[in-house]
Amino acid sequence: MMRKIRLSREEIAGIEVGTTAVSKAAARFLTIFFLSFVFLVPAVQYGLDGFRLPAGGALLQGLGERRDGAGDSGFVSAAKNLNALVLKKIDLLESSLEDDSFLRNIFLPPLQYVYLRYLGQGNEKVVVGRQGWLFYRPGVEALYGKPFLSREQLRLREQGSQLWEKPVQPDPVAAIVHFKKQLAARNIELLVVPVPVKPSFEISRLSKRSSGAGSDGRLRLPLENRSLKEFKRQLQEAGVLYFDVAEVLRDFGLQYPDIYLKTDTHWRPRAMEHVAKALGDFIETRKVITTKKLSLRLEQEQHRGTGDIAQMLRLPADSSFFAGQSVELNQVIGEGSEFWQPQNSAELLLLGDSFTNIFSQKGLGWGVGAGFAEHLSYNLQAPVDTLVRNDNGAYVTREMLATELLRGRDRLAGKKLVVWEFAERELALGDWKMIDLHLGTQNESEFYVVDPGERVKVTGKVAAISASPRPGSVPYRDNITTIHLVDLQSGEQNLDGEQALVYGFGMIDNELTRLGALRPDDRVELLLGSWDDVESKYGSYRRSPLDDEMMELELPNWVLSDDETI
Repeated sequence: MMRKIRLSREEIAGIEVGTTAVSKAAARFLTIFFLSFVFLVPAVQYGLDGFRLPAGGALLQGLGERRDGAGDSGFVSAAKNLNALVLKKIDLLESSLEDDSFLRNIFLPPLQYVYLRYLGQGNEKVVVGRQGWLFYRPGVEALYGKPFLSREQLRLREQGSQLWEKPVQPDPVAAIVHFKKQLAARNIELLVVPVPVKPSFEISRLSKRSSGAGSDGRLRLPLENRSLKEFKRQLQEAGVLYFDVAEVLRDFGLQYPDIYLKTDTHWRPRAMEHVAKALGDFIETRKVITTKKLSLRLEQEQHRGTGDIAQMLRLPADSSFFAGQSVELNQVIGEGSEFWQPQNSAELLLLGDSFTNIFSQKGLGWGVGAGFAEHLSYNLQAPVDTLVRNDNGAYVTREMLATELLRGRDRLAGKKLVVWEFAERELALGDWKMIDLHLGTQNESEFYVVDPGERVKVTGKVAAISASPRPGSVPYRDNITTIHLVDLQSGEQNLDGEQALVYGFGMIDNELTRLGALRPDDRVELLLGSWDDVESKYGSYRRSPLDDEMMELELPNWVLSDDETI
């Protein structure tokens, strides 16, 4: 008689787990369901996209075409360039598929709400602080990261670009000194004004372990990147004027509890005005402004806004998690009761980013007529010229200046002082390109340009278009897209297939517009106006440029909405 062997609990569990029984009908159903789901999602997305490839897919077309001049002697170079182009297009295709995904748009907002409401978590761009305060993650990383002037960090940043991207120039001192020398050649002084990032002063809102105050009651703040002192020292040795905003804000913080907006990356109006007053006093001591004084005055206005960081969370549309914040603005008004405007003939040129724009530009959501340039002009009671653009403060305003000069427009004529304001995080994260300033001539162009005051309806084919940022991925609600149009036709004028450079909103209030959805080879009908008519209104908005740098030298047109006046 065979003896029955008793199995242990572990052996029985192993047998049962390893021999799960599934009927053939159930197996077929699960297989069909899985395959259907795998293929159904891209099929639905393809239908929602209008039965066409996303941006990356359109751009993948034509990669196999032979490039002129890519002979046998340049085979290795041509192969590397083609490989980089393929990788770039694949990356763009993947990003487009992710950004346009209907599943992402359905599930991300409610999931983000759950993460924020119950776990206190933000996302890749947002750090959630205490008591409803929000912080821009790149600003936090720039502050607490490696010393931005260390040899290792400079090397890592220079080598950290993707294969298809141009390497960044990571050294801010080299770029600033280069800019200073070019201005000095025209007897113009440069004054650098870096603005500290929010966690520099609001650390107690980010972490309860630090109050930010010493035993004597004075603020130990600002916190700063470990290279900042060395940065100041090197600029001083090079003879670059430096205005220390941090010192001004530290004194301001002894009188007022909050320096920055609660759910926004930028400063509060009163803090900004305090800095503008101190900067005006500093400029007065230099005795470089000699133009006739203005007669400007202030008018108070209450404004309520929701911060740019809150917008980046991409919460459900009906969410009231962040109710907004009220601020008191002092709008700068001229003698004719008009809002302050920059003047090209001014002796002072202000280069600035969104810290200059925050209370000037309607698209930033915090009112108009009360920004940094306005208050600097008010405190000097003198005109100020501006070149201002949201984002990329390390290079974009210098690039704007260089473009103006190359077009034959001398924005430095009559200037005695250039004030360069940028966010301090740019020192660690920005691309400090070396940009040469050369005055060009106004040559005849083959590109079509609408005359000032005119409105012309045209049709054309999109030859190239800049990529709009993913809504919520940048701290700005609006973005201007750049388009190269060819084969222009118009029932109003004989254009005979001309080409044109066009600017227009590709994203408004964190939603892509019809321009943002355009792809190369699309045909489009647009109502165009003169960029000169609207540049003072829209020139400071964030704009994504074309890859072709020479194209940027052409004079642009502006895409008007049907009800827009110029």
